[in-house]
Amino acid sequence: MVIPIVSACSSAVPIATVAAISSQAPAVSPTETTVPTETVTPEPSLTPTPTILDLEILEWLEWPYANLVDPSNKDTHVEALIHNPNNFPVKVGNGNDELRFVNAAGEVVYVNPNPVFYIWQGEWMLPGETAALSACVCFQTQGLERQAWETLELVAPLEIATDLAYTPDVDVTAEFVLLEEVTHGFTGPGVATTMTNTSDQVLESVAYRVLARDDNGRYVGVAASGNAVASFFEKIGIQPGDTASGLSVSDINYVGNERLTYEVAAIGIPYQEEVVPAITLPVGTPLAEWEDFPIMPGAISGEAVGNSYQFTTQADIDSIVAFYQTELSALGFEYELTVNESAGFTALYFVGNNITGAVVVTAVGGVNAVLITTGS
Repeated sequence: MVIPIVSACSSAVPIATVAAISSQAPAVSPTETTVPTETVTPEPSLTPTPTILDLEILEWLEWPYANLVDPSNKDTHVEALIHNPNNFPVKVGNGNDELRFVNAAGEVVYVNPNPVFYIWQGEWMLPGETAALSACVCFQTQGLERQAWETLELVAPLEIATDLAYTPDVDVTAEFVLLEEVTHGFTGPGVATTMTNTSDQVLESVAYRVLARDDNGRYVGVAASGNAVASFFEKIGIQPGDTASGLSVSDINYVGNERLTYEVAAIGIPYQEEVVPAITLPVGTPLAEWEDFPIMPGAISGEAVGNSYQFTTQADIDSIVAFYQTELSALGFEYELTVNESAGFTALYFVGNNITGAVVVTAVGGVNAVLITTGS
């Protein structure tokens, strides 16, 4: 069974140069005539850096924005199709992006610095690809007087994306459904998807994006997007030929139950063997608690390193696992126990409270080293 996870990281290629060869005049005797040194001009670069063209906005539409906290709020939002005109993949510089709203006089009257990009892994686009973005037109929310605007400008710094791991050999179809017709307890528009791994490799997930148009052919937004995975905990992998179907609630709730036409794009993310973080022996005094995670009593040494905390203990592995099973449950996490005898580690993978992470236990230097690592 493939579980859809609905969604709400390369450098520019350097200019290749050919170094000039230093020319030195030969030593001459007083009776010889000196020949002037010939200047050597560097050859032009054979692989110049390609010019990176800006992303283009192909079309957009403005819709009312349902503010559940303040129904009187009249802010709107825009849904836009964006296009990568380059013949190479690009990484979009999220964090330095702006969607600008421009009036008839060419003046920028509003800027949204946080548009949502519906692109692969939230970071990159393929050559010539069309994707999407969404942004709030939040005059009222920001206490600004609403002004008229006529067009959009997108500022999104780009880099050439390299070392991308994906395959286009996946097949995904999507169909508009009314949930009340196919399920119990749900109403409104939905998306029925079918996904097949048509590649010859095992996939970690299938990333997909469902764009929608109305009866008039107008682009209206992203009906669904995200990753379909085989398991939340175990990296089972989506085998070649595997097929799965599922239903999701459409994110387009602003056009009623109007039947929409869907355009689907998808890629497969190849399965990669799990890399267990290296554990080195800490030297500091252990804490009693780190980021709300208790450190097992009796720890010998400990220290924080980035988004993780490591400590050592004389406790045996069974006692460590039992301690963290109890503590993770008390903190509201679900967990999965994995024992990898060949790699020599035991791990508790946990998820909950918008956090994923692991407690990894490894025998090192006569003690057990414990690494707690988290991510969002």
